[in-house]
Amino acid sequence: MPKSTPEIINFGGNVRFRPENYYEPRSEADVLAVLRKHADGQIRVVAARHSWSDLLISDDAVVSLRHFNAIETSTHEDGSRHVTVGAGCRIREVLKSLRPQGLTLPAIGLITEQFIGGAIATGTHGSGNYSLGHYVEAIRLAAYDEDSGEPRIFTITSVPELQAARCHLGCLGIVLSVTLPARPEYHVGEINARYGQIDDVLAAENDHPLQHFFLVPYHWAYVVQHRRVVPPVKRPLYRFDMWTYLVGWVITMDVGLHLVFKLLVNVLRSRTLTRAFFQRVMPYMLLEDKIFVGRSDDILTWRHELFRHFEIEVFVPRQHVAAAAEHVQAVLTVCDGTDELSPQQSQRLADAGLLEELLAIRGTYTHHYPICIRRVFSDDTLISMSSGESGDWYAFSLISLEQPRDAFRAFADYLARSMAQLFGARPHWGKYFPLDGETTRSLYPRLEEFDAICRRFDPRGVFQNHFTRKVLGREPDTEASLSSSTAASGVP
Repeated sequence: MPKSTPEIINFGGNVRFRPENYYEPRSEADVLAVLRKHADGQIRVVAARHSWSDLLISDDAVVSLRHFNAIETSTHEDGSRHVTVGAGCRIREVLKSLRPQGLTLPAIGLITEQFIGGAIATGTHGSGNYSLGHYVEAIRLAAYDEDSGEPRIFTITSVPELQAARCHLGCLGIVLSVTLPARPEYHVGEINARYGQIDDVLAAENDHPLQHFFLVPYHWAYVVQHRRVVPPVKRPLYRFDMWTYLVGWVITMDVGLHLVFKLLVNVLRSRTLTRAFFQRVMPYMLLEDKIFVGRSDDILTWRHELFRHFEIEVFVPRQHVAAAAEHVQAVLTVCDGTDELSPQQSQRLADAGLLEELLAIRGTYTHHYPICIRRVFSDDTLISMSSGESGDWYAFSLISLEQPRDAFRAFADYLARSMAQLFGARPHWGKYFPLDGETTRSLYPRLEEFDAICRRFDPRGVFQNHFTRKVLGREPDTEASLSSSTAASGVP
C-alpha cells in the first residue's frame, strides 16, 4: 500500500479520474493506517463502480475493499438466522454462499454484481420490498474519534446512527462489514400481462406484491411482470421448462433485445424504426398466460450489467405515481417531436414555470428503452430515496444505450428538475444525479440530522467530496458538477 494509481472508470463510463493514492487494504489495521495517513485529506471508497453519480470521486485517496469479502452466518437464541458480510463481497457471492443453507437475503436488487457495501451506501432496492439497507442490523465502520481525532473501529447497532449508516453515501467512514437477517429461501411465480392504464396495474399489487412493470415508449401502454411468493414446483419436467425460460430470457432479453436497441440508436440511428419497434414488436415479446416458478434470486435478478448504459432513476410518492407516469410520457413525446402537449398539460407546465425549458429540447431525443417502474416500501433510514413516512414510493428507471449522450443528459436534467418540483421526486443517489444542492436538501427533511451524525464520525470532512458537500450544503452550490466537467472534457 499504496498501489500504483489506476484510472478509476465507472460502469457507465461517464465518470473517470486518477487519484493521487489508491489502496487495497487486507486488514482493519491497513484501513486505519490509510485513515491516519490521510487525516487531513480526502478518502472515498470505490466498490463495483456500478454507479453513474459523482459519489466515488476523490483527487487524494481511493480505497477498494475487494479483499473484505468474508461471509459468516450465525443463529440467534430465538432461532433467527443472520449473515455478516464484508463490504467488498459481491451480492451474487452472498446469495451463492447462503443457498446451501436454504437461506437468502431479505431483499434482492435487479443486479447481483454490486459489492454489498456499495449497494447499501446508495439505497439499492428491488420491487415490492424495502431497500437492502433497511434491513441492516449492524455496521462495522472505520472512522475518526470525535474527541481525539484518531482513527478507530466502530460498531453501529442503534438509531439514529444506524439509520444514517443504512444509506450513508460514504460520508460516515469506511464500512468494513454489515450484518443482516437471512431469510429462508423462497420461490417466486411470474406471469406476464399487458394493460392499457396504470390504475389497472396498481390494482393488481394486492395479488402480486413483488411485481414490476414497464411503460412502453410510443405504444404508451404497460407490460407487467406479475410476481408473488409461491410454493416450489419440484416436477423434473417443470424444472426443465423453467431452465428453458431462464436461458431464453438471457438470450432474447438480456442480450438480444439490447443488441436490437444498440442497432437502432447507434448504427441505423433511425427514430422512425425505433418508434415502430416499440409500437409493433416490443409489447408482444413477453410470453403471457403461463406462470413460471423459480428461486427468488433467479426470477428477481437480471444480467443488467452486460451492456454499458447510462441511467437516471427517480422516486415518486405513491399519491403521484399516475400523474408522474403521464408527465414522463408527455416529456418524452415532446423530446421526440412527434406530438403536441394537451392544453391542460401545457397550462400545468406553464403555471409551474417549466414549459419553456421543455419546448427548448423539443425534437432532440427519441427514447429507446422500456421505462421500468418498481414499488419500494418506506425505509427506516435517514436519506435513502424511499425514506420518510409518506408510504410507498415508485422508482421510474430510464436507460439510454445511445452514444453520444448529450441529448439524453438534457432530457434527464429536465425530467429530474421538473419531477422534483411537481411531485417531490428524488433521483437515485447512485445513478445520474443532476439536481443542485438546494433542491436536493428540500427533498430530504432529515438531511441535516444525517450531516450532524457524519460530523461526529468525520470531524474534518475527510470522507466528503464535491458531490456530498454540495448535497449537504457544506459549500456554495455551483451550476457545474464534476460529472459535467468530465463531460466537457470529452468523457462520453
